[in-house]
Amino acid sequence: MEILLSGGGYGTLPKAINLAIFLAFMIFILRKPMADFFNSRRASIKDELRRALEEKEAAEAKLRLVEDKLLFLNEEIERMRAEAEREAAAEYERLIKQAEEEAERIRLAARREIESAVKLAKQQLREFAAEKSIELASAILTKELRPRDDDRLLDEFAKELEGVQK
Repeated sequence: MEILLSGGGYGTLPKAINLAIFLAFMIFILRKPMADFFNSRRASIKDELRRALEEKEAAEAKLRLVEDKLLFLNEEIERMRAEAEREAAAEYERLIKQAEEEAERIRLAARREIESAVKLAKQQLREFAAEKSIELASAILTKELRPRDDDRLLDEFAKELEGVQK
């Protein structure tokens, strides 16, 4: 047997047999640890695949959630834009109305101021005309009235008073 194991002189057949015996022995000895290793490796790969599948499903769920939020966000942006446009139009209309009301108030105040100024000017003009009329009449009377006209006017005035008293 030693000759067989040593492989001395017979060629490659004994070497092949030695190799086959060695491999059979190794397989017999390593079969259980290798089976355990491969079983644990298979279980580890299954776990990793299961975890990867769960992570993929979770990522897809998050993606759907983000896409839904993005869709909602776009709708919300459009709603906010439309609301801002409506508010801007309403504010524009309110400002126009306020400006028109203010212009009307200014027109009315100006009209009242003008009417007041016209009344005052007319009153001052009447007073001025009356004063000038009196001054002119006084000047005319002073030039043309003589003492005998003065006596005659007094007599006429006295007669009128007597007629009124009776």
